[in-house]
Amino acid sequence: MGIRDKYVYLTTEKEDQTCIGIKGGKFAGVVLKYSDVSIAEEENADGSLPFRFKFDILDNNGIPRAQFENTKWTTLIGDILVDIIDRQYEEEDKLESDNWKNNIK
Repeated sequence: MGIRDKYVYLTTEKEDQTCIGIKGGKFAGVVLKYSDVSIAEEENADGSLPFRFKFDILDNNGIPRAQFENTKWTTLIGDILVDIIDRQYEEEDKLESDNWKNNIK
């Protein structure tokens, strides 16, 4: 199961941004939103690009708070955020490519 199969986008009138719903696994049914996402300008020594983010759990689906204080949760929501960012860049690249193709006709 790829990361894109582990979450869905959710919208609600109560929130001013799109939320994320977790599908399946230990955190199924949890709804969260990200905030204060920042990506470092320089790579780490190992070539990775660190980033930081905050999140709010809007619905814990009855899962005890202690369950969210582990690396499985942090890794999952970090991987989801990376996928969301990757999707945005893919869309921007596609739009730029389409614009370029249309302008040379």
